[in-house]
Amino acid sequence: MKQVANVVIYYKKERDESTEQAVHRVNSLIQQLEIHHAIKGVFMDLPNESTELMELLNSPIYEIDYIYMNKEVEDEFDRQLISQLLNREKFEIRYFSEAQ
Repeated sequence: MKQVANVVIYYKKERDESTEQAVHRVNSLIQQLEIHHAIKGVFMDLPNESTELMELLNSPIYEIDYIYMNKEVEDEFDRQLISQLLNREKFEIRYFSEAQ
């Protein structure tokens, strides 16, 4: 039997996007993923913020197989931090468009 992958979702809201739209997109992804994955958390940031991303990266990341993101991280510091963690930990970054 195939082991269920542990997944967290990180969503960075767009400037012109309502909270309702963002929540709907995350809920749609959860419905797709929960069939074959265990959702371990959902983190959502406003534009120009990365508080929830930092919370995610400070969580027990060793328990996570995939982090699903709605888009690439734009902030250079955040990108470098994720890159360093990817080198040390076993998780992979996937995007909403890759959800199965």
